[in-house]
Amino acid sequence: MRIISYVYLSLLLALVCFPLRGQELELRDSLEAARITAQRRMQRDVGVVLTSPERIRATASPLGEGDALRWVQSLPGVATGADGTSAFYVRGGNGGGNLLTVDGVPVYGYSHLLGLTTVLPSDVIGSARFVKGGFGGAQGNFSSSHVALQTVQPTAGQLKVNATLNNFLAGAGVSTPVGEKCTLVAAGRISPLSLEYLALKGLMQGGLGGLERFRAGVFDLYGKFSWQIDRRNSLSVWALGSRDSYGFLGTDGSNERMGWGNVIGAVQSHHERDWGRLDLSASFDGYRSVQEQRKSFRGQDYDFSLKSILNEVSLSADGRFPLGPHFGLNAGLKARFGFFAPAQAGAGINHRNSVLLSAWAQGEWKSERLEAAAGARLNRFRSDAAFLIPDFNVSAKWRVASFLAVEGTFDRISQYYHILEGLPLGWTMDLIVPAAAALPAEELMQGYAGLELSFGRSLLSAGAFIREMDHLVYYRDASNLFSPVQAEWEETVDVGKGDARGIELLYEYNGDAFYARASATVSKATRKEFPSVNEGQPFHAPFDRRVVANASVEWKGISLSFIYQDGNWVNGRGERYVMKSPFGSPLNLEYFSGINNHQMSPIIRLDANYRIQWKRGRVANELNLGVCNLLNHFNPFTLYYDTAEETWKEMALLPILPNFSWRIEF
Repeated sequence: MRIISYVYLSLLLALVCFPLRGQELELRDSLEAARITAQRRMQRDVGVVLTSPERIRATASPLGEGDALRWVQSLPGVATGADGTSAFYVRGGNGGGNLLTVDGVPVYGYSHLLGLTTVLPSDVIGSARFVKGGFGGAQGNFSSSHVALQTVQPTAGQLKVNATLNNFLAGAGVSTPVGEKCTLVAAGRISPLSLEYLALKGLMQGGLGGLERFRAGVFDLYGKFSWQIDRRNSLSVWALGSRDSYGFLGTDGSNERMGWGNVIGAVQSHHERDWGRLDLSASFDGYRSVQEQRKSFRGQDYDFSLKSILNEVSLSADGRFPLGPHFGLNAGLKARFGFFAPAQAGAGINHRNSVLLSAWAQGEWKSERLEAAAGARLNRFRSDAAFLIPDFNVSAKWRVASFLAVEGTFDRISQYYHILEGLPLGWTMDLIVPAAAALPAEELMQGYAGLELSFGRSLLSAGAFIREMDHLVYYRDASNLFSPVQAEWEETVDVGKGDARGIELLYEYNGDAFYARASATVSKATRKEFPSVNEGQPFHAPFDRRVVANASVEWKGISLSFIYQDGNWVNGRGERYVMKSPFGSPLNLEYFSGINNHQMSPIIRLDANYRIQWKRGRVANELNLGVCNLLNHFNPFTLYYDTAEETWKEMALLPILPNFSWRIEF
């Protein structure tokens, strides 16, 4: 049975209705009409894509304003999670293998509004880099990809104020000088979701799933203080806080609450010398998640609370040393101290501490026709066991002719924080645990080779990748979102391997008034050698979407975005059989015949948007009016089991959905 909600707010409310259990570039934001096409083309290096804040905001999104992860989802080699969420899977890896950093500091709880967006306001993003190969020695403790967000560097002596409003978020920001050498940037957003629910519930007279007292507390706040000490030295202090909290009474009388949040702070300094440059950083990273439920089921009362905590303190030093006109050496040290308390059930506390020490060095060669880099990273990790694992990388791009280049990468990288993924919907409800004797560090080896052709205003790249993964984790009880079984997570985690193969294509056309981009991925991802999963036999990776295609065009403020993705794989649709009940009557029962044995229908979505920009005096405006899922195509969000009707159901949450965003700056 398929259920489609045609209520505007259902995109969020239905999530709680069903039974849950390179080269650095200076990029400045501007609303001036003359800059609409200035930063349209993406900056590409081997395995790396760089974009600007304007390209991020122009990405199609149910919120009417894109963010960094929406942009990442449109690139080759990337498959999305559930339709409409910010979850993504790169080259057959797990979602927990993707790292998102802000100015080099990890953000472990980056999903916002139940996966619709990320916690960092787009107004404070200066650039975004997506790395899926040729990772570099400075990058570590992930096993799939790295989304590196760099915050803005405000213009000294210039005051800027902005305000934003879209379907589900309202925000404001300021960039202001503080004296002659200091600047302050601050931005925050809050969601009026609870008020929207109350208004629509009254209008619909209970047509929003029968929820009572739905509560949502969603906000984020960012602040950065910068001091340009002199021409060669600078210091910055910044902090980021976010919260997602949702509570409701269900139709069965259950009282449920879930939420997550971040508290992050960093002190960073930059120093230029005749021999090179040095960057120093000290940071604190705090992540919290909570799941609570009070429920009566078959005459039994249940009261359950599950909390997870990760506190991380990091110290790092990174240097860049030019050794000639073409060659340079980069090197650094980093220490991380992790304090874990995963899956605290009731008064029980499950402490796990870890230390990760890393030293790295990388050489880079850049000339007119050849760019090459090779690096090594040595990691010493200790929790209840000690690991000494080397990482290394090689990348090269050789320009054979003015219009043709050959490129390739090879990586070996390791991850020491396991992400036990919950419902794969793009929410931050996962348990984060350190590697241990029973759960060794995840390891990745991958290679990529391809061609890049440039002709006129067009750019085309095509290549193939192969990836082998070891010590991947499979969380067998991930579907039981609210269940005391999560308190014994060690007993329900299995370790195995994975592999992936694929072809990636990217095309860009950058005209004066017309812009087009298309990407495609054809791939296969498998999990194997998990002793207690699927009887040790290979099975589909959960988001093994064999064909993924994205296309977008822009012309004079009008933009269209088309997405096609093969259906993902889920557990369900098992074999049926009949048995007699104790009273002699027949019972129709169903059991799973395997892991990820049912493929959902494909995602087909067309989004349309019209952007208007105007300026009066010092006040600049940007208004985006759009329609998400213009074809009103049924795109399954998830498959779940209805305990009342005792049958499997598919749910779609993105009907044809109007959206808008308005941004004003002065």
